[in-house]
Amino acid sequence: MTDKVLGILELETKPVEHAGFMAGPGTFPFPVKRRQVPGAFTRNVIDGDTSVEAGYVAAARELERQGVSAIVSNCGFTGLYQAAVAQAVSIPVAMSSLLLVPFVARTLRPGSKIGLLTYDAPKLTENHYACAGWSSKDISVAVGGIEGSELWYEFAKPAPNIDVAVLIRDVRAAARKLFDVNPDIGAFVFECTAFPLAADGVRKDTGLHVADVTTLATMLYSMSADRGHDPRDGVRAPTLGEV
Repeated sequence: MTDKVLGILELETKPVEHAGFMAGPGTFPFPVKRRQVPGAFTRNVIDGDTSVEAGYVAAARELERQGVSAIVSNCGFTGLYQAAVAQAVSIPVAMSSLLLVPFVARTLRPGSKIGLLTYDAPKLTENHYACAGWSSKDISVAVGGIEGSELWYEFAKPAPNIDVAVLIRDVRAAARKLFDVNPDIGAFVFECTAFPLAADGVRKDTGLHVADVTTLATMLYSMSADRGHDPRDGVRAPTLGEV
């Protein structure tokens, strides 16, 4: 039995609690502990508001005090705060699925692009990539978003009312459009943490692999140590013959 718990930093926006969302029941096959970050909303985080970085740091420290083993975020644009949050705690931190891009790129045939599907393509910048440890000069990406869609408008609200069918429709449409224009895409990485519900549909439509925040969270949780006990408890010092 493990005492490991994944910590999730959330926007102050009312969380969507459908199954498949990060706040939804049964999304992860392991325990999670969630904490909202005051002042962090969809619009200002996507606009790159650095004033909320301190709130993410404080919330991460509180989750660490509560015993979580690793921390993720429910908005990929918070990758801008990756370095500050990782510096503030002693447990692993992954603020954005953009961290997966170098790994996914290495799994593909040379010359393939990564299809980055995001909530708002014009807002996703080279700085977001740099904060995730890579550059579009080194990794070829094609970026598409859902801006202007019904889903885009709904998620901008403080208390979004998400229709899962609409979400899947709009994300699949954006992915197909991006793939049609960039047939050399070899895999998709979803920036937006709401998109995993559409991942199977995109795989079906394109025949490509899809990585998203659930991929990232599961990897991080699997890597993390159990903080529920002192690892030195019950450990016998080796004898001279065992050294």
